[in-house]
Amino acid sequence: MAQQATETINPPQKSLLEKAVDFLKTCDRGWLWLTILATLGIGAAFWPLIKELPLMWLGLGTWENRTGDGYYSHGLLVPFISGYIIYRQWPSIKDIKVKPGWIALAPLAVILWILWAADAVDIQQIRSISLVTVMMLVVWLVAGARWMFALAPAILYLLFALPVFTGFIDTYTNDLQIVSTKVAAVILDGIGYSIYQSQPTEILMDNFDLNVAVPCSGLKLLVAVSAFTVFFMLIAKLKWWANGLMVAVVLPLCLFINGLRIALIGIVGEENGATAGLAFHDYSGYITLLVCFFVLFKFAKVLGWKD
Repeated sequence: MAQQATETINPPQKSLLEKAVDFLKTCDRGWLWLTILATLGIGAAFWPLIKELPLMWLGLGTWENRTGDGYYSHGLLVPFISGYIIYRQWPSIKDIKVKPGWIALAPLAVILWILWAADAVDIQQIRSISLVTVMMLVVWLVAGARWMFALAPAILYLLFALPVFTGFIDTYTNDLQIVSTKVAAVILDGIGYSIYQSQPTEILMDNFDLNVAVPCSGLKLLVAVSAFTVFFMLIAKLKWWANGLMVAVVLPLCLFINGLRIALIGIVGEENGATAGLAFHDYSGYITLLVCFFVLFKFAKVLGWKD
């Protein structure tokens, strides 16, 4: 007797947008209106900050020189990465019961008062931290504390796209300039180039001079790579000691790669002229960022990331 073949037809997988629509259909209309009003309120309250973010991410910031020097050029990716973090966590949080937490109104009032004070003195760090804090409190207000804690990693990750690192940049720029210059000098001297240092951030070669200015200190790379490292830690779900190693490797990796980049600029300028050296300088920053991303990705794999 011939066996009849059976075929199991798997239902088509729904897209993220379809899943979101299905979730909204399960929510009551009052919750949806509260969410819309809260979102519009955040946009209105923080519009002076929000409207400047695209300019800051494109290196055209108008607040202070450091926001226009490319320290936040990775910010364009941060909202998408934050959304991806939510997507990865969605299976574990989508079934959390929505239960508005009206108690969040009290801390919201305090934060909005702080925001008003920050607007009066134009302190962008306070305004940025207030934005992220208000976003978390609004989630608590419209959906409940469990939703707030579940979405906290993705919301806090948005800090990497906001001007909160000004004090760090001001404090450590010069130190990293000097260290990056030393790394480049060691590399150039080690491969046989004749160099002379008249200043801690200057390398003189026979046909080309390297002046390691503030934008080449390595802080741009450090801030961006720190953002990528936290992203890997959030989605890789490594053991605590592996996360510690991921954090520990960031600074030496950035210093070495940035020093290598400076050395390569010197080699290109020395061998092919100043025009070629300056041209390589302009696009080599993207190369170093990709190299660091690849190294961290492989390192996370070695530490146990299975995806």
